[in-house]
Amino acid sequence: MSALRSRLLGWWWSFVKRASQIVRRPLLVNLGSLLRWIPFVPVDVNCLYFLEYLGIPTPNPTLLRGPGTLRNATLQDLDGLTKCQDRPLAFLNRFKAGDHCVVAEADGQIVAYQWFCDKPFYVEERYAYRIEVPPDTIYEYDVFILPSYRLGGIWFKFHCLYLKELMERLQRRRIIGMVDYWNRMSMSTHLRFGFRVFRRVAVIKLFGKSFFFEKTFRDDEVEVPDWMRRPHDPRPRAAMRRPATGSVHATEAPKSSTHASEA
Repeated sequence: MSALRSRLLGWWWSFVKRASQIVRRPLLVNLGSLLRWIPFVPVDVNCLYFLEYLGIPTPNPTLLRGPGTLRNATLQDLDGLTKCQDRPLAFLNRFKAGDHCVVAEADGQIVAYQWFCDKPFYVEERYAYRIEVPPDTIYEYDVFILPSYRLGGIWFKFHCLYLKELMERLQRRRIIGMVDYWNRMSMSTHLRFGFRVFRRVAVIKLFGKSFFFEKTFRDDEVEVPDWMRRPHDPRPRAAMRRPATGSVHATEAPKSSTHASEA
């Protein structure tokens, strides 16, 4: 009886914790999660936030801690990438398209990867949204880190080491990326690094057909939703108009964002 009572109490507290998390999340996040439980996903809703970083990242030793040796990925790494995320066809298509992939290796295995596109445009794989990539820009996308290696500095290594070298080699001076509405951790990491949100794209996907509703922000507009800011951040919304550069500072950055409306 005591074991049963303990099990029921554990289940109850787990339910209360999960319910409180759901209540605190925005309606759009809960709705999207619910719709993805439906077989074949006939309806999907999302909101995509596009961010930019001006200049070339500068390595900072305080952020480049933790395990992970970086190298370029090749087609021979397809099995290792698939062990991280079971998406072999997507990876194969990206290699064929000529996109760049970096992997982090630790303990004899691939523990993280990220992709970069330097072509004139990139078509987002879920919604077929066309993302323009200006000649001075690199588009970053699909970063994945195994759970046991997260919060260890690998994301910063990808940007401060690999991406820095790639941008210098290709003579690029701007980075753009995209964060889903529900991904608060990714948004917080990008803002800490020095990105700013410049465009919001609401998406409604009905039976495979996507509809987009775009808004491009001016430099002086508030872009980041309250719930995507770090919970301990006491600053008012007006103070969030300009991005915080945190511990990373760009080199050779333009004086202003001349391509914000092009990405």
